[in-house]
Amino acid sequence: MHKTGSQWLRKIFSDPRTYAYSGLRPFHYQSKQGGDTRDIKDRSFEEAFPTGTIVSPLYVNYERFQQLPKPASYRAIFVFRDPRDVLVSWYFSTRYSHPGKSRDVHREKLNELSVPDGMAYGIDLLKERGTFAALDSWRGAAERDPAILFVRYEDLIGPDAQAHFGRLFEHCGIRFPAAVLTALLREYSFEQQSGRTPGQEEQGSKLRKGVAGDWRNYFDERLTRKFAETVGEVAGA
Repeated sequence: MHKTGSQWLRKIFSDPRTYAYSGLRPFHYQSKQGGDTRDIKDRSFEEAFPTGTIVSPLYVNYERFQQLPKPASYRAIFVFRDPRDVLVSWYFSTRYSHPGKSRDVHREKLNELSVPDGMAYGIDLLKERGTFAALDSWRGAAERDPAILFVRYEDLIGPDAQAHFGRLFEHCGIRFPAAVLTALLREYSFEQQSGRTPGQEEQGSKLRKGVAGDWRNYFDERLTRKFAETVGEVAGA
């Protein structure tokens, strides 16, 4: 899903070391077709992707993933993130981090609104696009299909990140020596990629803050109530 570390993971899966230990080449379907502007709720795939590849990211709900033509043997990973943090990440990304982009009506709207009102606007927009429903659709997917691994974004950036990444790669059949995995994750860490420590914010950066739970800094009583009324209560996954 968008705003769940998808481009960060794409870089890791595209690293030459990943290919060296997997033999799987990265395949970014959006580059092949000039982008994909469809909302999550409308995104589907009728043709199979090339075999022997790592296809990431898909940005698709579970129902459409089920319908995707797949080889007999495959592995899939879904990264879940607290939808409140997805909203906050969307807000700052839309408002600040793509200044060279062509005219964006949502950026223009956010620039007219206060931060709380802008986030309230984002709640309605992301609901309309199907983002929150898509996140929710993957709950329990790993129990229904053992080829799927359900991963929390918060774990991938937490203190035990290497263990969680080890589980992720093991699921994919990619067995890095411990030293190689350590070096790989260090290179793609927030500190190395941004030059800052987690929690040091740069609003205009695609790597804005590098922490989980930042929604607590922005959700007041009104925004909390609107989120619950529009999206629902956030439950454990």
